Amino acid sequence: MERIVQYLDDLEDLVYAFALKWERIRRTFRFTLFVAASGLLQVFAIVLALYNPPLATAVAAILLVSLLYRGATASYPEPLHST
Repeated sequence: MERIVQYLDDLEDLVYAFALKWERIRRTFRFTLFVAASGLLQVFAIVLALYNPPLATAVAAILLVSLLYRGATASYPEPLHST
């Protein structure tokens, strides 16, 4: 009976070890995907600026305005006041 409990304990350890490794793999994959998307977006912006400068300026202006609007309307948590 004790062998079965030890076997199940080893199996549980294996599952949790896999879960921890999977989290690292997932985090690395997300970082790689973010870097690739960021680089692709920059290349797209450069190509757009070379072929159609007015459209590139319009896109940049819209992105800047939306960023400023989000910064002005975002709700931030109240700071904790120590009394």
